[in-house]
Amino acid sequence: MPMSATEPDVLAAIDIGTNTIKLTVARREPDGRVVEFASDVDTVRLGQGMAATGRLAEDRMEAALAAIDRFARLARAKGAQRVLAVATEATRATANGSDFLRRAAKRTGVEVQVIDGAREAELTFRGVAARLPLTGKTVIADVGGGSTETIVVENARVLRSASTSLGSGRLTDRFVTLDPPGADAIAECRTFARDVLAESADVGRLPSGVGVRLVLVGGTGEFLAKLVGRGPVMSPLDLGPALAVLATTPAADLAVRLGAQEARARVLPAGVAIAAALADLTRPDAIVATSSGVRTGLLLEAFAADRALGATSPPAPSTTMRGKGTSA
Repeated sequence: MPMSATEPDVLAAIDIGTNTIKLTVARREPDGRVVEFASDVDTVRLGQGMAATGRLAEDRMEAALAAIDRFARLARAKGAQRVLAVATEATRATANGSDFLRRAAKRTGVEVQVIDGAREAELTFRGVAARLPLTGKTVIADVGGGSTETIVVENARVLRSASTSLGSGRLTDRFVTLDPPGADAIAECRTFARDVLAESADVGRLPSGVGVRLVLVGGTGEFLAKLVGRGPVMSPLDLGPALAVLATTPAADLAVRLGAQEARARVLPAGVAIAAALADLTRPDAIVATSSGVRTGLLLEAFAADRALGATSPPAPSTTMRGKGTSA
């Protein structure tokens, strides 16, 4: 329902991914701007082992339920009138995903909506468009734990989008047996990812060469940017040295270096290998890292719907970040 005239407009969004569960809390200002003022993240590896079993493991579900419960309590303490939640590849692709959702609703009071790859790409685009100017040719890639969404954009217009079952968690489970992973395992991840993307009819031919920009959404891009150390805009030439560091750095040391959970650092090499595969195919002028688009897109959409119900003008399509930490 629309917010009352006396209440602050505060909503929260939870994104339940294959690797990580993420929270963003935002308020809508009187001028329509959406300000994200609190966030949290927990890498629970919900989808760990799902490629082999087709199911969510009991201990991973328990860890995820605890994170969702904690995030819901935090959001309500921050004043959120509603907690929106979406689940992606790990939940939609496993035999007991629906059981996990029932348990989440019973334990936390949060009704989680499972979204498909097309909906995930739609929300990602909305979130990214609120943060970055999308002039020229852009390939937006959301490298998740269980899937990768690609969105081809030209002058802020979506030409096509696709979702592939290609994620950092899946590739870690398949190819990475050592810690640190070593150069051979990362090369296997990169080659496999490049072949899957190149052969996918859904992904299609990605634009490449002069004038193309590759935007990496979420933790893979943000942690890569931290590793490179020159801000969110990187060169494709930065990928080789970054992968060399990832190949030889134990997850515990990488976590300290990047300010990440060790479980998140463990799957980062495979995630950056997917990013490198995308760069191989697109040959971009630049690689840009930005925070997760799904939660921002979900919040902007919900605020717009609330304002429409209140018969007033929609919120401005822009956000201000005041949350903490790297998002995914």
